[in-house]
Amino acid sequence: MLLFPGEMTHHAGMLAACQQLPLVQEMMELATEAFDFDVQRVFEECAPEDFANRTDRSQMLAYVADCAAYELFRQQQPEAAGNPRAVAGFSVGEIAALVAAGIISYDQGLTIVKARAEAMQRWVDEEEMAALAVFGMEEDQLNHLCARVDPEGKPAQKVFISHCWGRKGFVCSGASAAVELLEVLVENEAQQEVVYKQRLEFRLDAGHTPLATAVAAEVEEVIKSIQMNPPQCEVYFNCGFRVAAGEDPSVFAPYLIQQLLMPLRWDVTIRNSLQRGIRRFFECGPGQSLKDLMIFNSFTASPSQTIRPAELTTLVQC
Repeated sequence: MLLFPGEMTHHAGMLAACQQLPLVQEMMELATEAFDFDVQRVFEECAPEDFANRTDRSQMLAYVADCAAYELFRQQQPEAAGNPRAVAGFSVGEIAALVAAGIISYDQGLTIVKARAEAMQRWVDEEEMAALAVFGMEEDQLNHLCARVDPEGKPAQKVFISHCWGRKGFVCSGASAAVELLEVLVENEAQQEVVYKQRLEFRLDAGHTPLATAVAAEVEEVIKSIQMNPPQCEVYFNCGFRVAAGEDPSVFAPYLIQQLLMPLRWDVTIRNSLQRGIRRFFECGPGQSLKDLMIFNSFTASPSQTIRPAELTTLVQC
C-alpha cells in the first residue's frame, strides 16, 4: 500500500534526492506556473520570506513533494510502484494518492490543490482558529466535551474532532476561543484518568470539520469539473470509504468534498487495510510523519499476534 503524507511536512533541502530526475524537474516547472511562486527554490531554501508554513503553500509543497517521491519510487522499484494493491493519502496527500491510482493526472491534481489551498488560506485570513491534540481519551468522551463547549454563549458548536489518528489519539480543531475552552475541559477530565494534550501551533485551520462548509462549497465546483478515471488499485479515502480497482469514478468527487467536512479517519484506513491483509506500506513523501502516526494503529490479528504497521513501513523520502 502506498501512503502519501499531508501538509506541514516540508523542510529546506526537500527533493534533493530526486530533483534531477527529468520528470520531477517538469513537475516543479508546472507547479511554479500553477502556484505562481518558484517551487524549486522554496524546496531548496524554505526561507522565512517564502511563507512555506502558510496554509496554502504548505499544501502545495506537500502535493508536489509527494508526487516527486512517487516518481522516485517508480525509478527505484517500478514493479511495486506501478502495481500497488492500494493507496491512501493524509489530507492533501489524498490528491497525490489519486495520481498514483491513475484516477487523475498530476496536472489535474495541481488544479484541485490550488483551489483547495487558496480557499483554506482565505478562511484562515478571515477567522482565528486553533487545534488541540488529545491522547488517552475515548472518542465518544471527547466528542461529548466538544459539544459542551459554548464560547460566548453561541449555540452553534465551534470545535470538533478533526483527525482520528488511532484509538485514543485525536486532534480537535475549531475557533480559537472554543479550542481554549475545550483545553480546560480536557484538563479537568484528565484529573480522573491519564490524558495528554498539546496545542498544535502549526495547525491554523479547522479543516476536516463541519466548520469548513464554505471552503468545501468553493472547492466543489473545481473538483466536479475534473474528469476522473476508474482506479487501477484500491483507494482508501480520508472519510472512511474504500473503493475497489475499476470502480465508477463518479463517487470520488463527493468523497473528496466530504474529506473537508468530516474527521480524517486515518485509524479506519490503517485498520481496514490490515484487516484486508496488507502487510507492506511505502510512505512516499518528505519525512516520516505517517510512519510515526502508526504507533496508534497496532492491530490484534489473533490472541497471539499483534501487528504493528510502523514496523512494516518503508520510507521513500525525496
